[in-house]
Parts: sequence; C-alpha cells; structure tokens
Amino acid sequence: MSHPGESLFEWTVEELDRELLARGARVAAESRFKFKDKEGTPERDAIMAQVKELYDTDETPSLNEDLRCISTWELAKVLMFKTGKIEINGARGTWGTDERKDLYEITDNRIRKNAECTAAICLKNGLIAKRKGFSTLKVKNYGKTFNLCDIEPFQQQPIFAGPMCTGFLVKEDLLVTAAHFVNEKNVSDLRIIFGFQMMDGASAVIQVPNKNIYQGVKLMGRVYKRKDFGGSGSDWALVKLDRAVKGQSVATLSTKDISCGQGVYVIGHPVGLPLKYAPGARIMEISGAYFSADLDVYSGNSGSPVFDSDSHELVGMVVRGDNRDFRWTGNGWLSVIYPNQEIHSTGAQCTRASEFSNYCR
Repeated sequence: MSHPGESLFEWTVEELDRELLARGARVAAESRFKFKDKEGTPERDAIMAQVKELYDTDETPSLNEDLRCISTWELAKVLMFKTGKIEINGARGTWGTDERKDLYEITDNRIRKNAECTAAICLKNGLIAKRKGFSTLKVKNYGKTFNLCDIEPFQQQPIFAGPMCTGFLVKEDLLVTAAHFVNEKNVSDLRIIFGFQMMDGASAVIQVPNKNIYQGVKLMGRVYKRKDFGGSGSDWALVKLDRAVKGQSVATLSTKDISCGQGVYVIGHPVGLPLKYAPGARIMEISGAYFSADLDVYSGNSGSPVFDSDSHELVGMVVRGDNRDFRWTGNGWLSVIYPNQEIHSTGAQCTRASEFSNYCR
C-alpha cells in the first residue's frame, strides 16, 4: 500500500472534512482552519456533536486508520485546496516560463522609471517604527511560510507579514490602486512604501526611510463594480497622499485604444515579495471596463500597473483572476503554470486605464 500522503487528493472532500472534524478542527468565519486537537475539550465535543447532523450517519466518527499518520495541517491544506479556500488562492500563477525579475536585474531605464512609480501598500500595523528616521517592514520568509518546493523561485526572500497590495503614482500626491483593498474606513490606515526591493540576490530593503513612507488621506474617486455580482468589473481607487512624493517617477497613462495581442508587462509585489518585473505577456481578451492578459501575477499583485511593452505607457491595473497561484505537489506548494489542462484560466483581469484616467488630471 502506498503512503497515504501520496494520494491525499484521491480522498473526497467529505472524507477529509469528516477526518478533520473528528480531530476537532473547525472552519472560522474567515475560512481559515483553527485546530483544537486535544481530546475532551469543549470545542472538540461541540464539533463532534455536529458531525452526525452534518453527515447523516448514526456512527460516531473515529480517526481514519489510513489517514492517521497525516498531520492535521496537511489534511487541511488539501481540503482547502480542493474546496477553493486555501489562503494563497485567487488570482493567477505563471504563464509558460516564469520571467519575473528583481529590480537590480533590470537595465532598461524606461522600465526602471516605471518601477519607481510603483509602491507597496500595507496597513499601519505592518510597520515597526524605529529611531533615526527609519521604519522596519514586518516580514516573514516566503518559502517557509508557504511550504514551497525547493525549485520555486524567490523562496528565500522576505514577504509582507500582513495584508498588502500594490499601487502606483499618477501625480506626485495621487496614487491608484485596487478598490477592493481600500475604502473610506481604512484609507487613513494605508501606508505607501517606495523602495521595498532586492538590492542583490541575497539582500532585501526591509528598513525603509520614513521619508519614503506615505499615508493615505482620503479617496478622490473609487469604483468597485464586482463582476461576480453582475457589475462591469471596474475596480479602482484614487488615493490622496499626505504629501507630495519626492524622488519617484509618475506613470504616463496611455491615451490609445488597447487591442488583443498587444504586448504588456507588469510591475508589482506578488505575494508580498520585493518589487518584481514580469515581461512577455499579451492582452488575450477585452471586455468593456477590463482586459485579460497572460501576466505572471499572484495575490499581492492587485493594484499593479500594467504597461505597454513598446511605449511603456500605462494601459491598466491588475485587479483579479479566476484561479490559483499554487498547487500542492505532495512535497510542497508550487506555482501553477498555464496553460494547464486541469486548472483553467483566461489570464489576470486588469481594469483599463481609461476607467480612471479622467480622474487623474
């Protein structure tokens, strides 16, 4: 008989869920598993009392002998993957060869200029204030956090420890980002950070001068018409900053129509990593307020600027996708590579620059 861990995906959702419930696992409101593995606790007893109703069985469930040697966390990861609730799902993966590069690897000054207008956006509790004019980003190790396979790139780099997305300057004191990350209630909690990047193959800038950290003040415009609720798919927010940004460039918005097959590239912070440039993509589909492109992007890339490969002008902004960033291999998580017969994707969906360009004048 093969090791159970090699065939976890052969078990049904119901079988995996029953096993987790028998161990005292529960699903919290935010769809993340919390574990209460100690027998006899009130939490576990309460869950056990619900199992009969959930599965319509007269038997009291017991731990499955074939799954006994699999950790609760391993079981939960597979179940969350199968049900679409894994915390690192949502947008994307890479198309063909992973072409993402760090800023220090880029020599084209036009691309570097566009990288300068791109910022990481976190909440105020994502920073640790330091003396002498610096703050430290709260980070964790990418590879260890997501239990990545050894061949996954950038796994020794830091990632943001809390919620974050990407944004870009359209004026010295105006930033565009995804509306699903910012609203009237949290705009003043936003911290906009320039310079979170790799200096070389081993060193990341995680201590940032306070002069390079800006605060959101108010929204100058916001549209969030969710596509899954029948909306146009437009998703953008224009954030007024507490002061003019010094030393960074401003994105040049394209005034030309976009077309299928048009070459594009993206700059941003996939999964909260230091700034990445991903070239070699093309617009695949255009649908009113947004377009789809085969960009190498992940969660955390929401709000990332998308530029025309020839003119280097801004044509859109990454806002969502329809599939997963990673897949479970049995030994760790690995980026999904598209096209993929098992997991379909039409590419990352991007709000067109024309949706917000009039508000940036």
